[in-house]
Amino acid sequence: MTSFVSNNTIWQLNDEHSVQIKYHTNNHELVIELFHNGIKTNSISLNNDQCSTFTRRFCDTTNELNELLTDLLMQTSTDDCSIRVIDDGKSLEIIFPIYFGSQNRKKIWSFSIHFRIFSLNLEENQNEEEMSLDPLDWTDTRILGHKIMDDMIDYLRDIRQQPTWRPMPTEIKSELMQSELPLKGESPWKVYEQIQKTILPYPIGNIHPRFWGYVRGNGSSIGALAEFITATMNTMSSGGHQSSIYVERQILSWLKIIMGFPNDDTCSGVLVSGTSVATIISMAVAKKKFDGQLMKVYYSSETHTCLIRAAQLLGIEKENIIMIPTNDQRQIDLKILSESIDSNSCAFIVGSAGTVGTGSIDDLQGLANLCSLNPNKLWFHVDGAIGAVARCSTRLRSLFIGFERADSIAFDLHKWLFIPYECGCVLIRHGELHRATFAQPHAFYLALMDGGITPREGEFFFSDYTLELSRNMKSLKVWMTLKTYGIDKIGQIMEQNIDQAKYFVNLIEKYHHDELQVLANVSLNIVCFRYYFNHHNNNNNKTNLELLNKLNKHLLVLIQERGIAVVSPYVIDNEIFAMRMCIINHRTKQSDLHWFIEKLLEIARQLRQLPEFSTIEN
Repeated sequence: MTSFVSNNTIWQLNDEHSVQIKYHTNNHELVIELFHNGIKTNSISLNNDQCSTFTRRFCDTTNELNELLTDLLMQTSTDDCSIRVIDDGKSLEIIFPIYFGSQNRKKIWSFSIHFRIFSLNLEENQNEEEMSLDPLDWTDTRILGHKIMDDMIDYLRDIRQQPTWRPMPTEIKSELMQSELPLKGESPWKVYEQIQKTILPYPIGNIHPRFWGYVRGNGSSIGALAEFITATMNTMSSGGHQSSIYVERQILSWLKIIMGFPNDDTCSGVLVSGTSVATIISMAVAKKKFDGQLMKVYYSSETHTCLIRAAQLLGIEKENIIMIPTNDQRQIDLKILSESIDSNSCAFIVGSAGTVGTGSIDDLQGLANLCSLNPNKLWFHVDGAIGAVARCSTRLRSLFIGFERADSIAFDLHKWLFIPYECGCVLIRHGELHRATFAQPHAFYLALMDGGITPREGEFFFSDYTLELSRNMKSLKVWMTLKTYGIDKIGQIMEQNIDQAKYFVNLIEKYHHDELQVLANVSLNIVCFRYYFNHHNNNNNKTNLELLNKLNKHLLVLIQERGIAVVSPYVIDNEIFAMRMCIINHRTKQSDLHWFIEKLLEIARQLRQLPEFSTIEN
């Protein structure tokens, strides 16, 4: 049973209104009931956070507010001290003096408590103010917003002190998955408390400086602020007369310059969720160009699987999706590719500007030369999900010679460009063909007019260049990030990440080669390695290889579960299990690499002592 403290007094106020105050001792809830001519017209329940908001932090708890209201109600109303109903019974206004200083100075403090009126009278309800999701008092939202902002900045500032990743306890999973449908709302403060307890502590970890497991960018504080602005604007960026379209067009112009594409309307582009969608768009435009002719897709064994998914979604049969082996540099083998191309069909040929497994870069110039031999039947596509944005660096740009000759490029901005998820881009050399692939006659309600927000002339519609009509504004976070940090600094961080990858390799080869082995050449920022025993000559016989693979799998999981770092699994040459480190993080320092190796070897040596692995050295 609910217990509350109330003196049962109904206090008379102005305009035949009266009020009763009830304080619940079990949950510290304060209930204020308003009456008019003896009939209850409103009731509001306040918690500590709401009390602090309404009183502008004069009262920190419901108990303090209860005592303040009771004291004021017991006093005779004066000009300096009163509780009165205002706004036709929608609010209580509280006014009282504060005395301070040696000369007993006086200031008047005031605040209002707002609540929505209800009535049993139908005619009165018709005149009632209609509902909205906007708060009755913006002060509460402002205070909560400031707290969230402060907490999130602290969260980023102190991320290094947190484990890279932590498993979610079963009870937290249950709390998130088994809560009842919220028919009634609750305080946003309580909702935020739940976020702090159940959501914030358990991300995948990619903002952490020792998250190297996958090519997942870690964003930036400026990008996070841009996302708040974007969500506040909440604009739908399919096209029309609005600022987001011009920002996106500017972003695309900048990206064309970075990628070496023509910076004019002959070349088109659009921001998308990521490289997977960008690949679908590129392949669809190529199919449009080949106009019903058989199109085969050629890709290397190192290419990302989103390429296969895109082909299947576009109705390309399995036998027409052709994998080409790689050479000893893990690049697509140009000789085998040239010999494999079917002269009786058209071809969508994929080059990788940084493969997902090892970061190797295909011979893009050689691929461009090959496709230039028959441009009417060969389409040169670059998968630049990882490496394309490295062209921000003048030092790294030479790695991608031939890139600028592609017919299409698909790449991500939310990885190495440090844009918050999600944001990718596709650039198409043939702008008119791109638009012809996706543009459709407008539905009547989308008809273009002779002015207004959807004019027939003079404005741009990105919905004519992509799968989506409903598009959020991805451009602002890119624009704000690039304007704030500049291309030069971003390029320097990319160089730093590559230098860190090579530094890690050097640490292994110079100091730890007896226990760690690098398994692939480092072209960009990806290192594949394993724990092994260099003094033993049989690491790769079948039995030892199986045990070493098992040990490294166990080691990888323990590194993750203990919050030390995140590295991901990879298989080299179809048989050697590798730990894969992708340094794509502006927070990573060389000290992180030293600490990681120290902890890695510590755990690996402990595993070696287990009976199941002791036979490796026999």
